[in-house]
Amino acid sequence: MNKAIPTIKDVAKVAGVSKATVSRCLNSPSLVKPSTLERVKNAIAETGYIMDATASEYSRKQSSFVSLLIPSVRSSLFANMTDGVESVANAEGLTVLIGQTQYSAEKERALLKSWMQRRLCGLIVTGLFDSNLDLLPKFKEFDVPCVITYESVKDNDFNYAGVDNFEAAVQAIEYLISLKHRKIAVVIGPTQIRRARKRLEGVMDAMQKHGLKIPPEYIIETTPTVLNGSEAAARLLSLNSPPTAIFCVGDALAMGAMASIKESGLNIPQDISVIGFDDADFAAYCDPPLTTVRIPSFKMGELAMQIIHELKDGKSSATKLFKLPTEIILRKSCGICRQ
Repeated sequence: MNKAIPTIKDVAKVAGVSKATVSRCLNSPSLVKPSTLERVKNAIAETGYIMDATASEYSRKQSSFVSLLIPSVRSSLFANMTDGVESVANAEGLTVLIGQTQYSAEKERALLKSWMQRRLCGLIVTGLFDSNLDLLPKFKEFDVPCVITYESVKDNDFNYAGVDNFEAAVQAIEYLISLKHRKIAVVIGPTQIRRARKRLEGVMDAMQKHGLKIPPEYIIETTPTVLNGSEAAARLLSLNSPPTAIFCVGDALAMGAMASIKESGLNIPQDISVIGFDDADFAAYCDPPLTTVRIPSFKMGELAMQIIHELKDGKSSATKLFKLPTEIILRKSCGICRQ
């Protein structure tokens, strides 16, 4: 776990001065005694405080920039959410700054730290790695409204516009079980991200309620790409007792898995069923069309940007917690288990 980001309060404590004095040193050094200025500079070096030349202006100037943190623009799911964000931002005269993490905790942290040094009127994130959750309070300290998407957690410290990932995963597993599948594997993204972890917890809970267990080799955690989905399915099919159904928690993973299954000579869904998660644009055009859990990504983006707009204009100060519905879109990649 990364250490908490140092604040002006930390610098003031080390230097033995008030926060106001630290602020003057950063913004109007000519008004501060040289000896005091030196003490503050030393305290900044000791604490590792990020010297933010624009932080003091958050309360004085109105910014028109909103930062949006997503894993990748190549994902149609996140592209749809971005369209939702920008549809509201454009109408309100705001500019969206997009940062891609590529599912890297290090890239995510670097982007967030760089945005701390910009004057923003809002921040929208698609959840964060556990190791980077300590950065969000820093934006709140600068009065930057933050909205976490793709999650719906009861947390009065931050705004959420997302879905219940646990229940969405339960829906998918219950559907497979209704088709008499008992040997169900799951291919999922990095569980250091809370939304992925909640989905896996939903899978395990649904299986347990039906007296079923998932062998460790049936759970594959990987970055959600087509290639990784293909490799995951190949691993599952090579087991002595392969699954009869695969829940790919991401449609890109499902597309890769389906390609690998067909390459092995098996038929979908006669030999093995595949269900995805997201309802990406291509899901309906897979061969066969992919059954998947639909996430209202465009609406989520719209709602997140509306929250930012309300909070930045002072129209509301209450924490916003919105849970959007998910649903299973039935197509042809799942069938009754014949084993």
